[in-house]
Amino acid sequence: MIKEEFCLADKLGMGGQALGAMMLSNKSMKSLMALVSGLSFLGLSCAAIAKNNQPDEKPPRIASASAIVVSVPVGQVLFEKQADDVRPVASLSKLMSAIVFMEQCRHVDLDALHQMSPENRMLAKGGDRSRLTTNWSYSNRDLLKAALMRSDNRAMPALMQSCGMILQEFAMHMNRKAIELGLKNTSFTEPNGLSKYNVSTAREFTKVILEASRFEVLNQIMQTKKDVITGYKNGRAQRFQLGNTDILIGRKGVDVIGAKTGYTDIARYCFTVLNRLVDNSAVAMVFLGAEGRNTRFGDFSRVHKWLTDRVGKYFAEEGRTPSDGT
Repeated sequence: MIKEEFCLADKLGMGGQALGAMMLSNKSMKSLMALVSGLSFLGLSCAAIAKNNQPDEKPPRIASASAIVVSVPVGQVLFEKQADDVRPVASLSKLMSAIVFMEQCRHVDLDALHQMSPENRMLAKGGDRSRLTTNWSYSNRDLLKAALMRSDNRAMPALMQSCGMILQEFAMHMNRKAIELGLKNTSFTEPNGLSKYNVSTAREFTKVILEASRFEVLNQIMQTKKDVITGYKNGRAQRFQLGNTDILIGRKGVDVIGAKTGYTDIARYCFTVLNRLVDNSAVAMVFLGAEGRNTRFGDFSRVHKWLTDRVGKYFAEEGRTPSDGT
């Protein structure tokens, strides 16, 4: 395999700093490399885009207020639009919450039950209707599913309570993790993203989706289109189905490694995704501030086609197909 990992982009992370500024910590990168060990980074990350992205070719038209597309694990910026604007990120915050839970709450049994409390309900105030009922009990694993698949706003406060933390403590860990990842414009005040003070940039949030993808349990949840969770109370069991808010899962030609949606009236519609392409390369995408519910997915589709066309063109000129490998 040609060592295209070492090529450089014209625009490097964090406004022109060295490539390493966009990379993860050694520990995170080793875990991510294990996750995507079958990926080939030649086709898209450097060769295909560099060879086929000619000056007269138009980039995709993106409607989201802020967006970025970054190759993985190289950190090469393939497309960006107002990528350093600081914006509310809504329920994308739950990715950082899930990271904190996985790292700080290792003592918590994922299959143990948590009884939903009035405090869980209060911390979800102002969000969408929840299907997690007060005084009913759910496994911590099912609470993770509810948080990441359906973006239920009672789930993360419940996991925080299972971990034995209060809001201020949990938010402190979220912000410490942001600092650890080198995110200078990212901060959180609560785990759900209902607050307008949960902010980041498209550029910085690529690191969050990559960090979340280190955890296999989170990947499995984020890749699930539908699942069933069970609540328990007084010897009774109540089951209901969860659908993933990411409508791209299961779509032909789309291979989602991890993703999260978000919305508030202030943040508008947001979406981040780690996606595998036809040549087995991977990209992280972030779209913030889209006006329509499906606009963020339309932006993804336009970028996906733009990248796929260039990958296909590259391999055609080389006299190969993506399945030939590198």
